[in-house]
Amino acid sequence: MSQEIIALSAVVTGTASATATARCRTNLALHHLFAACRFAAQIGRIEHDNVGEPFGEFWEEIFQYSLGVVTLSVASLESYANEHMVDGGLSNGSLPSKATESIASLIDREPILRKFNFLLEVRTGRSLDFGTNVVQCADLLVKLRNAVIHFRPEWDDEAISHAKLSSRLENRFMRSPYFQNETLFPRAWATHSFSVWALQSTIAFLDHFGQESGIDSKLGPFRERFSLYSDGAV
Repeated sequence: MSQEIIALSAVVTGTASATATARCRTNLALHHLFAACRFAAQIGRIEHDNVGEPFGEFWEEIFQYSLGVVTLSVASLESYANEHMVDGGLSNGSLPSKATESIASLIDREPILRKFNFLLEVRTGRSLDFGTNVVQCADLLVKLRNAVIHFRPEWDDEAISHAKLSSRLENRFMRSPYFQNETLFPRAWATHSFSVWALQSTIAFLDHFGQESGIDSKLGPFRERFSLYSDGAV
């Protein structure tokens, strides 16, 4: 969403006129999440319209929308981490602004959950608990996105990394009925059940981080829109 910060640079006294400058910043985290919700709804409609149908071209739509869900939901996570840093999330009340700028620069290219972990450590002295389900789900979602974005083909009888990721995703959501004899990754994960899990995992992690860090996730006013855009998936 856009945030406008208005600062008066000069005021002409004795008249009704004034000169103003405006600063405008566009945030994308929420838009990424809205888009993922819309894609998830589309997957649900396609699956509903093709219940009981043999494998066909409609599956390509399901797969492609699923690629959108996984990339956009993780893009939302990363965008929120970056926005928190820009908005002073690294400040714990004692660090000078120059120090927080330097720290932000140092961790800019760190993995997504490391950014959240660093924010949490600086603000509270605590670390993310990777033993909790909410953090594990976010971590798995990021790993799936990375596997998709940096995809490396593997023969089915030599699928070592694919099998490893698949085993970690097992039982998180329902697999595609069209690939019952394949590992979840790279194709059987693409389902409406996956998209619901991805959205729920993203929102749950952001809520969890907000509670742990004291940084407002800013999701509150938009929960009805998440439900509307996703056809009730979240």
